[in-house]
Amino acid sequence: MTLKPLAIVKLSFIRAGASMLQRVWITLQYFGGNGLANHAAAGAYGFLLSLMPALLIVAYFISVLFASSSQEAARIILGIGFLGGAFDIGGTVERFLDTFNPGLTGITSLISMLWAAIVFAFSMQRGLNSIFFSAKASNPIKSYLIPLGLEVTVIVFVFITVMGAHLSALLFGTEMEQGIVRTVFMVIPFLGLGLLTFGAYRIVPNGRPNGNSARAGAVLCIAIYAILSALFSVFINPERYHVIYGTLGDLILLLAKVYFFFMFFFIGAQFAFVVEYFDALLFIKLRMARSNPASFFIDKLLFSSIKNGRLQTYCRSYSANETIFSQGEDSHDIYYILSGSVHIYLNNKKSGRQERVAVINADTFFGEMGHLLANKRSATAKAADDLTALVLPPALFQQIMTIDKNADNKVIETLSERLKHTNEQLTR
Repeated sequence: MTLKPLAIVKLSFIRAGASMLQRVWITLQYFGGNGLANHAAAGAYGFLLSLMPALLIVAYFISVLFASSSQEAARIILGIGFLGGAFDIGGTVERFLDTFNPGLTGITSLISMLWAAIVFAFSMQRGLNSIFFSAKASNPIKSYLIPLGLEVTVIVFVFITVMGAHLSALLFGTEMEQGIVRTVFMVIPFLGLGLLTFGAYRIVPNGRPNGNSARAGAVLCIAIYAILSALFSVFINPERYHVIYGTLGDLILLLAKVYFFFMFFFIGAQFAFVVEYFDALLFIKLRMARSNPASFFIDKLLFSSIKNGRLQTYCRSYSANETIFSQGEDSHDIYYILSGSVHIYLNNKKSGRQERVAVINADTFFGEMGHLLANKRSATAKAADDLTALVLPPALFQQIMTIDKNADNKVIETLSERLKHTNEQLTR
């Protein structure tokens, strides 16, 4: 049956929509399982702790580069405006510049501020490492240098944002020009945050995602945060918080914005992980939905079938008594039975015949020995009846074993049982 072009387009949209739903659902489940809300809170706390030191460092460089007074430097810093009245920025900047000594005392102060700033970078690193895990031991020197480099990048970004807003106010004087500049500088911070987010995904964790996955996560993070920021400006009235909390109102609103950004930052990171390992995660969810009758109904709805999904590309059908692979064959694919069963045969050197030594039923791996031992096939596998199985490449199987420890344990148990049964067969 040939599908019409319109039907093909419609089917493609349905598949794309279902695939996105699967990605989002897996992302939310892993987000909760990895405790990333706690990492987001730690990131928000670390950011607020490091924000003022970063601004003070920027203010110092502004005063040196432009030979400006402490009052002028404070006015330039206040020009970015994203902090509102949460901190007494102007007074703090002025006091710092008036008392800062570039000698030994100043160096000590700078180190203290950088230490506070690195708290933020380390909280981000711990959160990302819980997502992008790696078996490789981390380099201690690199573990310290990367957060420091990240913090320096944030400081440079703040500096560019501050100076860009300041210079544009000097160069563009008309109301229309100022409106255009304001619009541009509403977009630039989001673009900058997107680049910083992408860089953090690619550089900070030990097990780094590829570029496409990191890009998808960064776009999701910034898109959700931009929507939330727009909703904040429309529905949140700061005056109400001033009435309830007084001078703490601006600080509470700032903390909420920062916390939600880090929530979306880690959601984006988890989404990047899901995008990169999507096939492996789909198989894990399929296996869980089939093996656990009490699975959540959304899991059963999204993952219990491979029809029209990405796993369909790995699906193969075999007729009864058809040979799947032969003893001595140099192949390393791993099979997972969806329906039917498989007979395993060993060659009997004395009789010259094949003797059946095992029967493998549905929802079980077979053929994994060739991959695990990096050797040729040690037995012959034939379909006992009409068989449907997923043929998993070694790289995909390895991802599944890395992510799903239950599958790892199940493979070990299955291999042990087969070895015991084969020994009994050979003894008889």
